[in-house]
Amino acid sequence: MTEGISLTGLSGEFRTRAGGLDGSFVAAVNGIGRVRGATVPYKGGTAVRITSDDAGRVMAAAGIFDKGRGGTLDMTIQPRDIPGQYSGIARVDGFSVQNAPVLAELLSIASVVGLLEQLNGNGIQFNEGDVSFLIVPDGVQIVQGAAVGASMGISFSGFYHSASQGLDIQGTISPIYLLNGIGQIFTRKGEGLFGFNYRLSGPAKSPQISVNPLSILTPGMFRDIFRRPAPVLRGAG
Repeated sequence: MTEGISLTGLSGEFRTRAGGLDGSFVAAVNGIGRVRGATVPYKGGTAVRITSDDAGRVMAAAGIFDKGRGGTLDMTIQPRDIPGQYSGIARVDGFSVQNAPVLAELLSIASVVGLLEQLNGNGIQFNEGDVSFLIVPDGVQIVQGAAVGASMGISFSGFYHSASQGLDIQGTISPIYLLNGIGQIFTRKGEGLFGFNYRLSGPAKSPQISVNPLSILTPGMFRDIFRRPAPVLRGAG
């Protein structure tokens, strides 16, 4: 699918129709997370829908969260008008994250002690998460994404570069989202009325993490005024 993320043990039935594949399959992500899929012809190519009853395990297999647990996944990928590029959307419901080093460091820098303890214990529960993205030859552009739960909400956008295995992602982390999210009508999904702006950049396994502590003082309705444009991967415009 991308460098470092492969469907293994694939078994299915397909037929060629209108320049694309029509069929269904089962497979594993990198030999671990089990998924089901369906393909249909689309714009002279093939669109794919992938689902799983263990989204956390699939995310762990893909290297997104090594300690992802539970939840359901529904993802659709379809060709763009530009050859070799695909657009996609994904939704995950009812999953938890434990012992995620990058998230732990982010919470530590933001001084969100309660969430840090929760992450290192039973994990942080998210009710839902969704993301829209583009797959291009150089990697994956995250157009916009968010995950929300009672304990926290987080938004993110930016890119992952396949060749360098580097990333540049920015967003906002909002503690106590159940209460803080009351002001979400004035903000983006995943961002409460108050939150910390953050940025991750550099190698994906050990990115540099920066947090603007003063951003908590900027109500969500004004946050976009001070937000810099999201990092863009070459060819993802």
